Amino acid sequence: MEPVRGETSPGRPGKHGVLGGKRAADARALAMLPTIRKLVAAGFVSQRGMANQLNRRGIPGAGGGRWHRTTVVRMLTRLSLLTSGKGGINNGLASKRVADVRAEALGPTILKLRKAGFVSISAIARELNERGIPTARGGKWRLTSVTRLLQRLKRLEASSRTGATPTSDAEPKARPISRHQR
Repeated sequence: MEPVRGETSPGRPGKHGVLGGKRAADARALAMLPTIRKLVAAGFVSQRGMANQLNRRGIPGAGGGRWHRTTVVRMLTRLSLLTSGKGGINNGLASKRVADVRAEALGPTILKLRKAGFVSISAIARELNERGIPTARGGKWRLTSVTRLLQRLKRLEASSRTGATPTSDAEPKARPISRHQR
């Protein structure tokens, strides 16, 4: 006997079928997008760090349980597929946007440090480490990471003055048309 549509049986999905489950997961992931963006801006970029922070904030996981690194990975994968225009292929623009958001969040701190007399790159790195401010991956600040942060902040400031998008340098350049394409 064939089960009635909507009923569960061994080997068959639940009430809404396979597509219903995917749609529900998509909806949950999209609902989490603002929270994820806030976590990234606050410096929680590791999957384990995000899971811990979501649990601390009392945000239930998909099944009402706790968040784990793997559930965060699944949600981030789903979000990247949903939010990028071409089936998940974004040519690194998403990670550059995340770095831009993080740099903007650190901008006021860098400005305060410079006003307090920490002008050299090594002094800024030392002070960020002493204040316990982690890098994007949760490590220690070094000359290279501070240099790149300052370069990014400079580029963001310049692009905000000209009205360009912050990631305009990461967008693909127009190629000249070859004689074979004409």
